[in-house]
Amino acid sequence: MNNFDFITFKELLAIPDFQDSWKAISPYHGEEFEEDAIFIVSHGDVSFADHFRLDIDHGWTMHDKKWKEQFPNLPLHSSDERVEGLIIFGNLHIKGSLLNEEGDYGAFLYVSGQINCQSLVAGGSVMYVKKEVTVTEVFISHYNHGYFRADGLVTAPVLIINDHYTILNDHQASLFYYNDKTGENPPENNCYEDEDGDWLCSDQLGKLLANPTPTFEDLIFDLNEGEYVLSTATQLPAKDEHYWLRKLNKNWSILNRIPAEFKTHRVFEKAYAKYGALSFSYFPESFISQERIEQSLIKNGINIRYVPDSLLTKAHCYLAAKHQTHLSFVPDKYLDKDLIKEVIHYHESQMSSVPPEFITEELLIDYVRLGPGLWLDKYCKIANVSKDTVLLKALDSGIETIDKIWGHHFQEAVYSYAKKRYENEPEWNQYLAKFQKKIDRLSASA
Repeated sequence: MNNFDFITFKELLAIPDFQDSWKAISPYHGEEFEEDAIFIVSHGDVSFADHFRLDIDHGWTMHDKKWKEQFPNLPLHSSDERVEGLIIFGNLHIKGSLLNEEGDYGAFLYVSGQINCQSLVAGGSVMYVKKEVTVTEVFISHYNHGYFRADGLVTAPVLIINDHYTILNDHQASLFYYNDKTGENPPENNCYEDEDGDWLCSDQLGKLLANPTPTFEDLIFDLNEGEYVLSTATQLPAKDEHYWLRKLNKNWSILNRIPAEFKTHRVFEKAYAKYGALSFSYFPESFISQERIEQSLIKNGINIRYVPDSLLTKAHCYLAAKHQTHLSFVPDKYLDKDLIKEVIHYHESQMSSVPPEFITEELLIDYVRLGPGLWLDKYCKIANVSKDTVLLKALDSGIETIDKIWGHHFQEAVYSYAKKRYENEPEWNQYLAKFQKKIDRLSASA
């Protein structure tokens, strides 16, 4: 047991059992390997005392010594060549879970026998098991880049197939079954996609789980932590403040899962230190000081979207404007021409979000004074004002406006107007020198 060696893909294809299996699955999953691609092989049963991870950021290179410790007898290599997968001609027993959290890719796994494990998360990897798969808690396959096939019976108390190429010859789920590919599960088990594209766990599934688990992503996160997740499990960790803080430190989405009794001021301060204003929505408003609000707005003006309405003031909106907020995050009740001007002064592209009723000649003058004003024609049509009028009135603001207006809206009218108004000013000649090529082209076309 657990005698491993390296093998090339060409050598694997010379083994009849693998060759036949490869022919059976390769037309469906689209995986291709070069002849000299490296795999790990075991001719016999394999047992892992801990979790086994197929995500390639957990090792899967020939020179990764720590990762290779789980494969006894592997020869030493200094090469950083990637190891493409694990081939087991025998059974696979994992005391922990078989995990592939990454939905886009992962190491290849082939088992000619059966698999026994705590939970199984199938993602972007290609996995083929020729015999039974027995899971103590949860089998979940997720996202659409991977492939899982089991020719034998798959048994798990909770069995979930969500947007994944999963082929089960037979299955048995004693507590919960959901399959979005076939829809053959009980209606009460149906899970749903929300506006953000997250798949929400059904109430039926939530009742079975030890933690508040709104989404499949949350469930996969807990499984990837190596946890037992069913409420009936005898190996559940203590769900104290330390537990939730440890999880929170790894993933901001835990903010939505922390039970009310642990949403203390101390936990809020830890959450704020890690995730800033994002944490505001998940704790009592009494925890959110004016100092914290101002800090978050200075750090990034778009943090205004996280400030509770009851705590937000117009002064906060002006502070957010100075730090490049988006107009869409400013409540309508605070919008006026001065605030809008402040927003576009620091974030000129936000002009596209200005409500039409605020697009006036006065605002357009500021628009070309403060920035390139690249969409001036469009906004002049909305406001039903003359573009020339806007440009000439903007020039009235001072000789320094020549730089912006000649730089982005040079034409005969604005040149002539500026000359008439400023040619006796000391700085006039420096603008002539800077824009001489444009002036020469204007003269040549006359």
